[in-house]
Amino acid sequence: MSKQIILEDKILESLPGVGNATRSKLNSLGIFRITDLLLFLPHQLIDKSIVSEMDSIQSGDNCLFIGVIEKIVITRGFKKNLILTINIKNKRIRVRFMHKIIIYKYLKVKDRVRFSGTIYIKGSVVEMIHPEIEVVIDERALEKVIPLYNTKRILGQKKIRKLIKFVLDYVIKKKSDDIFDNKFLKFINAPNYIEALQACHTPVDDNYDHAITKFEYSRRRFVLEELISRNIRFEKIKAESSKNVSYSFELSRSRISEFIQSLSFKLTNSQSLAVDEIIEKFGGEFASTRLIQGDVGCGKTIVSAIAAFLSFDSGLQTAFLAPTEILVDQHVSYLKKIFSNYDINIVTLKNNLKKIEKDRVIDNLKNGKIDIVVGTHSLINANIQFHKLGLCVIDEQHKFGINQRLSFSGSRGKSNIAPHVIYLSATPIPRSLSLVLYQGLDYTRITEKPKNRQNIITELIHSQNRRNIFSKIKNLVSKKEKIFWVCPSISSENSTELESVYKTSEILNKEFKDFNIGILHGQLDEQESDSIINNLRDGSLDILVCTTVIEVGIDIPDATCIVIEDANRFGLSQLHQLRGRVGRSDKESYCYLLHKDEITEQSKARLSAIRENQDGFKVAERDLAIRGSGDYLGSRQSGYLNNYKLATMDDFINNLDLIQEISPMIKKLPDDTKEKLLRRWDESISDKLVL
Repeated sequence: MSKQIILEDKILESLPGVGNATRSKLNSLGIFRITDLLLFLPHQLIDKSIVSEMDSIQSGDNCLFIGVIEKIVITRGFKKNLILTINIKNKRIRVRFMHKIIIYKYLKVKDRVRFSGTIYIKGSVVEMIHPEIEVVIDERALEKVIPLYNTKRILGQKKIRKLIKFVLDYVIKKKSDDIFDNKFLKFINAPNYIEALQACHTPVDDNYDHAITKFEYSRRRFVLEELISRNIRFEKIKAESSKNVSYSFELSRSRISEFIQSLSFKLTNSQSLAVDEIIEKFGGEFASTRLIQGDVGCGKTIVSAIAAFLSFDSGLQTAFLAPTEILVDQHVSYLKKIFSNYDINIVTLKNNLKKIEKDRVIDNLKNGKIDIVVGTHSLINANIQFHKLGLCVIDEQHKFGINQRLSFSGSRGKSNIAPHVIYLSATPIPRSLSLVLYQGLDYTRITEKPKNRQNIITELIHSQNRRNIFSKIKNLVSKKEKIFWVCPSISSENSTELESVYKTSEILNKEFKDFNIGILHGQLDEQESDSIINNLRDGSLDILVCTTVIEVGIDIPDATCIVIEDANRFGLSQLHQLRGRVGRSDKESYCYLLHKDEITEQSKARLSAIRENQDGFKVAERDLAIRGSGDYLGSRQSGYLNNYKLATMDDFINNLDLIQEISPMIKKLPDDTKEKLLRRWDESISDKLVL
């Protein structure tokens, strides 16, 4: 490596082989800086120390082979496949790559290759789909333990490893001091920075068990770094927000009671208590920040709507921020309905608005002609000014980064007066964990559901017996009720969520020929997704085959049944969130959890827990009890920590006591250390590589 090379953190093109196209791909993976690249840790290590024997393999086994490519075929059509025939000691395996096959163009006939993945045997055909594959030059030089990165097939494993190794070599040559001193590292039981990076990215131990132990130990060091940096960030936010002066609210108890009594339903006790807590804070001099956390369907939205009424009644404006245009439309429809007896001007601000419409909304916000605006990320734009912004409501707050939330909730008008902020979260988690995750916020839990809601009938069904529910589904659709059919989002080298969704759709189209079946997944653009959801809502679709994109925010009152394929692949809390897409009216609703033969005892316990519990907080507590310390190599628990680069819910659980114990030590860390930690884990405030 040339001594003259200087890497600039925010310029990925300063890395060899990175141009606009590769930078764009890295950005899609959440890698915007070279520091992000170093912190893009493998999601697992692959054991390539033992080659499988063809005579002893069974369908479903994870196998490793070395063989010679005999034949290469590229299929015709829009979705081309690359099919290899590989000779292994005179026995053949077919290897199939689907989509983006250009990244395998380097493979040639007569190449000796090592490849690994799941074997599928059907009759005389032995096949492996999307294996990890590499050309063998010298078998003795082959690495025995290989890092596997969750690149979502956007970037090849070979490319990402090469880039990371280049940066790691650069950092090692710099011989930088660790952010933490030895005393602190010893107290938290963590390795130094360089050792931890090497154990994660370039494991040299040929013994897989030893390599995994080092990986888990080293990964924990970076998890702790991220949790500590967030602790520092939250304390900083707390200190800053406590100084923010708010507008004076005119709180008329009679007007509030009048509005609440105008509703077509009665508030639950939890909702009434939440409203009382909000009123108390709105009467103060300083802006408050409150997290309202509750189970799916508990009525968080009406509580935030009452807060918006308090803002309107005080001559102030309210802004609702939602992560998707579907949610924006749902909020607008709901708010217009409950405020129909009041002269409240409610508008939307979305990316798909025409420029003339968007400009009109922006002007009217500034001159005070709009009372409530509901929007997506468009609202975050610092150029958007308000006349008197009294309240910000951020729905599904975990979908937005900390800086996005701060940008949205800071002073947004002529003065330096800041609005009150209410965060909404539909992820029930135990109180002790919430207090660490959301330190610095006022915290409200809504624990009751509206009285007209029925329990969702939840059943575990073996996949082979799926036909048993077909007649039930046909009966529900005949009554104009809607069905969600969820397929697992699998992030591995062997299959994709799209394959799962389309395969299931084909099966259902044959079974339900008279029904209209739609498909929804994360690779559709927002306009297509909105259209599909609207078609389901208005009756154009009967069944929606989808991935977990429906997990939060989708409100279809006529949806009364959800079928979840391979339910054992999902976390308990995620299953509960998915189940919450049905049962949103007074109609009886159903959740069918499908599973295959061999599932672990832990999976059985999880599925039983979801069947036996309807309360999300109880589900979360059972989840913690079942998973215990968790598995560092397990998948990220969806819906919890979208703002974190690395830390999963398991990481929080495992290190909760330690973070609480070292909180006083964190406060006493040198300012320089705190600054480096914030820069390392928050790209928005980093200008140079944080070594």
